[in-house]
Amino acid sequence: MNNFQELEKEQERQYDASKRMHVQNNLSHTFGLFKFIGQIVDVYLPALVGVLISAAGGSSSETNSQGLSRPPSEGGVHPGQVGPHPPDGDTPGR
Repeated sequence: MNNFQELEKEQERQYDASKRMHVQNNLSHTFGLFKFIGQIVDVYLPALVGVLISAAGGSSSETNSQGLSRPPSEGGVHPGQVGPHPPDGDTPGR
């Protein structure tokens, strides 16, 4: 084997090692990005679903309070009838 063939083999080994490290780094960064996106989805998706359910007029098990979320046709309290109440002992001046 002459020197040029040995040089070629050495460059081939170095190229494989550097390419392998490059691929490993890319995979590591990609997995890190997917993990980050997964954590964001894990935190915000349940809240987003709750907001969408509330916006659609549904009720979740956490916010079901004494008929306030039901429409008046189902016996719920009309939103215009629910408001601030005067302090104890005060009478409204109508």
